[in-house]
Amino acid sequence: MLSPRLTNCIECTTISALLSDIDCKLTEMANTYYNNIVFSLNLPAKGITMLDLLNYKRILTYKLCNEDYASPFTVQMIASRVKLLKFK
Repeated sequence: MLSPRLTNCIECTTISALLSDIDCKLTEMANTYYNNIVFSLNLPAKGITMLDLLNYKRILTYKLCNEDYASPFTVQMIASRVKLLKFK
């Protein structure tokens, strides 16, 4: 039987680590889009996911400079959403 693995990785919830994860996913998606256009692969596009990742990147960049920005939302809350989008 499969069971979920829960971890409390402190390094995974730092803003710089999250920004690098977002950059990697955006790069992967951009390469897929480019190959889709150039080679006419007709793969499905995940534009909403890309826009969400760009919005979270903007929020995290602002939060890196000013930790009071979007104070109702903690970095852990944003990190959980970014991790979900990373594997979408």
